[in-house]
Amino acid sequence: MSLTIAAFWPPPPHETTAARYREIAEAGIDLVITGNYLGDQVILRHALARAEEAGLGVLVASDPRVEVLMRDLDVDPAPLIAQVVEDYRPFRSFRGLSLMDEPTAEQFPRLAAGVAAARAAGAFAYANLLPSHATGPYDAYVGEFARVVRPDVLSFDRYPFLAGRFDEGYLADLTTVREHARRAGLPAWMYVQTLAYDGHREPSAAELAWQVNTALAYGYTGIQYFTYWTPDPARGEGFQPALIGGDGVPTERYGVVRDLNTRWLRPVAAELTGWTSAEHAGDVLIGHYGERRLVCNARFDRPAEVTLDGITQAFDPATGSYQACGATVMLAPGAARLVR
Repeated sequence: MSLTIAAFWPPPPHETTAARYREIAEAGIDLVITGNYLGDQVILRHALARAEEAGLGVLVASDPRVEVLMRDLDVDPAPLIAQVVEDYRPFRSFRGLSLMDEPTAEQFPRLAAGVAAARAAGAFAYANLLPSHATGPYDAYVGEFARVVRPDVLSFDRYPFLAGRFDEGYLADLTTVREHARRAGLPAWMYVQTLAYDGHREPSAAELAWQVNTALAYGYTGIQYFTYWTPDPARGEGFQPALIGGDGVPTERYGVVRDLNTRWLRPVAAELTGWTSAEHAGDVLIGHYGERRLVCNARFDRPAEVTLDGITQAFDPATGSYQACGATVMLAPGAARLVR
């Protein structure tokens, strides 16, 4: 599997340093999605240079020229988008443009023109979809986006850990987006909730792993963390500390995500090819990858046990090898194992 691990909301301008971008890379992240006041060419070029030094890619999501252009303006977007791409192309870290976040269906035609312009300029074209509770019928919304906009990936966000409860619609959206990605022949990307904000609670280590592992079971190839740096309180929505606190100090979840990415996600993704389907079997979710099965605990609040016929080996991410095992798989809350 060609896996992308992305961080949204990077360090703010005054923290856009070589050390901070090494810190991102050390967490097993390979793509930075800009924001957090990186909102002009000067600071964006500075961020691209720091990312280049750290071996990271950058998806530019906050160029003000693109943001203005993607409003409903009666102007051809191609010349300006070509200029934006040309401005950033000299940096090896430049991966493409995020043209719009959470578009409505009415914005799809304008977004399609922007995607076509970015593609014509030789840049990766990205836009992230709304969740179903913010749209009309979700299957129609995602299908229309894929048909009209023709993006390079299908990406969506829905943050399931609410104050006092779990968002029961989360897995349905995960399924819908993945199915439309399959039909369109596109990669599927999703966002992982890392923090508490506006009616959402702080996820535990098991819940962080559960979000990643359920996405893998559904064949997602893009894992995006929302957020990396903690958004400024002045933005509203009551953001609490993310992977890096507003004071610049890594939280416990930074270490959890670093270990999850480097000790599990990267090694196991290298083994995953040929995803065909996902199925639920009681408290277990199984992703089918040829002769391999990614067996995921569908519960983040208790362990699970499953017995699978024909299983003889399990993958050890520490050694990168398969070892003999029995047919019964024990899973901690939110955990997964790769077997064959």
